[in-house]
Amino acid sequence: MLKKLKETDLPQELIFGWPRSVLVGDEKLIVEQHQGIYACSEQEIILKTGCGLLVISGERLSLSRYDRDGMVVLGKIEKLSYRPKG
Repeated sequence: MLKKLKETDLPQELIFGWPRSVLVGDEKLIVEQHQGIYACSEQEIILKTGCGLLVISGERLSLSRYDRDGMVVLGKIEKLSYRPKG
């Protein structure tokens, strides 16, 4: 069944539940398919995802939108990284 899903035109992030992130310049990050907030401060926002923890580092970080469909992070975004599950 997984092979059949891979052969469709569906994006793999939808099939596997991976997050989709779009960085606009260095001041806006749009994240879809997250699983919630793990930690949040003005210097670091950590999100739970199907791939592990997505760590957003920077200055003056804030959430301008947060709902079940996605979120928008604003501020000076300096680094994105993943921490594996577990």
